[in-house]
Amino acid sequence: MLNQFGCTCTILYKLYTQNCVEIPSYIAGLMVSAIISDTLLFKSPTCTEEDIKVAKLLASIANIDLETYGMDLLKAGTNLSDFTTKELLNLDAKQTKLGDVVKAKIAQVNTVDIDDVMTRKADIEAIMNSEIEEFGLDLNMLLITDIVNSNSQVIVLGNKANITERAYGVTLVNNTALLKGVVSRKKQVIPVMTENV
Repeated sequence: MLNQFGCTCTILYKLYTQNCVEIPSYIAGLMVSAIISDTLLFKSPTCTEEDIKVAKLLASIANIDLETYGMDLLKAGTNLSDFTTKELLNLDAKQTKLGDVVKAKIAQVNTVDIDDVMTRKADIEAIMNSEIEEFGLDLNMLLITDIVNSNSQVIVLGNKANITERAYGVTLVNNTALLKGVVSRKKQVIPVMTENV
């Protein structure tokens, strides 16, 4: 049952309708924004058919064009220029264990221009290396996710960086590789990396 929903606001919509509560347009706008953000405008593998259906209904209530508004919303969320490199690496980061043995940090940023983020590569790597020392990490990864083309460029450091190469059949060149079609850390990174520990 839970696999029908990729976003909490899809469940919230169901609760509204089940209890015959009308959704005000401004609330519908907030809810559809959450669905767009969570599913990367339906491109994430965490997205379900139910999420798409509910988003269309909410967009109608909010009186917005779903595709135009959705892309504008995602682009607005990708302006990273005001963030320091350290902030960038901690906007959306998770420390986890891969296979209960590999201590990892996997961070992700969304962008419409991977090259723009890659201009900071030297600074990013310096901070990632200091985090490896500070937290005793075996692997430190940054996914730079292109929300338009649904790919992620990764920067990977640590003594277990080669897990990335095994997991995706890529070769890290200067600690980086392009992972085509990879946008979800939850479904496409942590489980895939864990299987290749």
